Formats: sequence, structure tokens, C-alpha cells
Amino acid sequence: MTETGDTEDQNPSSDDSSEEERQGEDFRDLGTEVPENRRRLRSTFFKFSAEQKGNFDSFKVESGGQWTESEADRRIREFLIRLAGDRDLIHDSDPVELARKNDLLLLFGPEEEKLFAKLAVRFPSETLQRWTELLGGGDSSNSFGPRSRAERQDEKAVAASIKKAFRRRTLTFATVVAIAIFGTLFFRQLANQGIVGDSNQALRFASQLNESELGGVAIDFGPPILEPELTTELNLLVALQEGEGPEEERVRQVVPSDLLIIKPNEVSATVFGYGGTGQVAMIGPEGWLEEACIRASVTDSRFRPFDVVVFDSTGDSCSDQILGRNVSATCLGEQMLMIPLYIPQGEVKHSEGGTGWAEMIRIGYEMEASGWETLAVRGTITVDSQQNQVEIPVFSGEVGEEITIDFNNSNSTTCILSNR
Repeated sequence: MTETGDTEDQNPSSDDSSEEERQGEDFRDLGTEVPENRRRLRSTFFKFSAEQKGNFDSFKVESGGQWTESEADRRIREFLIRLAGDRDLIHDSDPVELARKNDLLLLFGPEEEKLFAKLAVRFPSETLQRWTELLGGGDSSNSFGPRSRAERQDEKAVAASIKKAFRRRTLTFATVVAIAIFGTLFFRQLANQGIVGDSNQALRFASQLNESELGGVAIDFGPPILEPELTTELNLLVALQEGEGPEEERVRQVVPSDLLIIKPNEVSATVFGYGGTGQVAMIGPEGWLEEACIRASVTDSRFRPFDVVVFDSTGDSCSDQILGRNVSATCLGEQMLMIPLYIPQGEVKHSEGGTGWAEMIRIGYEMEASGWETLAVRGTITVDSQQNQVEIPVFSGEVGEEITIDFNNSNSTTCILSNR
């Protein structure tokens, strides 16, 4: 019995020791074995209660100048030793290593941080930077430092901020999508109504004249009926004397009357549609067409031309500086002239880049005189911004037919159609 009993009493302790050995072997296999002295220190680390806070009662921080690095390290070690209280420490002359080896940064609370901040006022710059990183959770303390103030922020507040930002982003995205959809539908509706992609001041042919009818389909539009909104007078004198110096210094507002074949406001002009293209019709005083050099152009609002034509009544009335596409008269009378001018419809691409609408017809009666670089009387046909959907009137007629155009109900004249 005694022998058996002794054997039974000794078995439990034998089992316990073998179990500890097995656990130790497991930790060694995992590479997480902790030295015995560190294990002992950590096992008692949190056994010290708040009673240890009295260690700083006699700790004084004197005001004064900046400490040397060694003096600052000495005061930090003193602070850390008081912070550790009665805990067993692994001592090290470097206060950073002292704090790391003994996990002392875990003991820093709000009160300890305030007291340490009073010390830090006298730290040299390098020491101050190093400990700021350690206490702030910087790279130097990743393995043992406390969380930074930002990391200690209430998790519920962080979660609420994230949810709020997500809702705001979702709402913004939904608003942008809604605006995009509404804008697409709105502009599509406007496009169906012929408003988008248009210019209120563009020159348009009459609505009953579509592209196929301009292409030569025989439709009788009747005689030409003038549109008052599309008439103008050649009322601008352009006179530039020859010579050197800036052009603005050679511009003249008044010239001798004997230099001018026509005077401002003596020639009126309008525009029609005939023969599949635009037609510029002009009426002037007697003899104005005997030696006439007339240039007409259709441009966009930036004066970029779509077509420029030149009519030379004698073949040598225009100088070489008057450039454009040479044209013959569509209709010619003693006092009336009609010349073709291509007026594009809709938005058109310019050869030099960009797009534009035909919004102006510029007409000039160009003259030559000795001593003058430029001498002309000019005018412009435009659609008034207050007038909406003004259309170019269209007429019909056969070659050889005489037509009459009534300018201002008091000045009518005729011409013979010679071209289509």
C-alpha cells in the first residue's frame, strides 16, 4: 500500500513538469520563446496599482535653459525609474532602451504625459524629436509605443464620420447622375425642336426651301420680295492713305468728293435665294456699274469667311489686292446688280479649324485712286439679335426674264436674269 501510494502521489507532479516542458518546446518551435527574466517581469507588470502614482510627489522640474543631451538622458532615466515604481527593471544607460526593454511606454497616461512635457521644454532638439516620435506612436515606437492621440479617438466617432462621408459621396454621385440624365433629355428635346446647334443670328433661307429644292428642283417661288430686316446701305467710308507709319495714323474720315465714284448711302443691298445659292442684290445711282469693283463675303461672327466673291464689270476695275472668287452677274440692269454668294446653312467647319454659322454678309465697292492704299464704301447685312428666325426670301425666274425689286417701296428697279 505504501509503495503503491507513494507512486500515486508522485505521478501528478511528474505530469505537470512534463507538460511545462512540452509547452516550452512548443514555444521554442514557434520562435516565440521569451527569456525567463522577461517572462517574470511581464507576469508581474500590471500587479502594481494606482498607489504607485505617488512616486512623482517629490519629482521637481526646475525652469532654466536647455539641457545637454547627457543631462536630458539622466533626467529622463530618473523619470522612467519613478514611473516604473517597484517593478523590477532591466537597466540600460540609454533611456530609450530602458523604456523599450521594460515596456515603460505602456505606463504613460494623461498625467504622466503632462509631467513629461514639462521636462521636454528643456530637451535639446534631437532628444525632443526622438521622444516626440516615441510618445506619438511614430516609426521608432511601432513595436512597443502607445497609440497616438488620433489612434485613441473614439471608435464610434470614427465610424460615424466614415458613414457620414459615404452618405455624402453617394448623394453627390446620385445628384451628378441625375443632372447628367436631365441635361441629356433636355438638350435632346431642344435638338428635336431645332433650337440646339443653331444660331438665332444665322442667315437662313426660307423654310419652304430645303436642300433638295436648292439643288435644282423646279419650284415656283414667285417674284423676289425684299425682306426689310436683311437690307443695308453701303454707308462706311474706308480710306487709308499710302505712306509709312502705323495704319491708324493714315486713316482718313473725309476725302475729296471727286475721288469717289459713289458716296456713302448711295448704294443699297439685300440678299435672296435663287438658282440653288444665295444672291446679293444691289441698287445704286446712274453709272455706278460702268467701272465697278465689288467684293462680297459671307462670314461668321468672328469675321471668318465662308465664301468671298469679286465682281469686276470691266475686267480691270479691280486691283490685284482685291482677292476672291471671280463671279459673273446673275442679274444685271442699268442700276441694279445681283451676284451669287454661297451661304452655308447650319454649323460649318472652317478649313483653318473651328466651326461657325453664316451670320454676316459684307459688301464693298472698291475704288482705286492715286495716293490711296485703300478707298472703298462698305456695308454689312446682319440679322438683328432682337429678330428671331428671319429668313432669306427665295424667288423663281428663267434666264432672260426681267425681274423687279422694290427697295423701300419707293426705289424700284429692274434687271435681266442672265445666269442660274
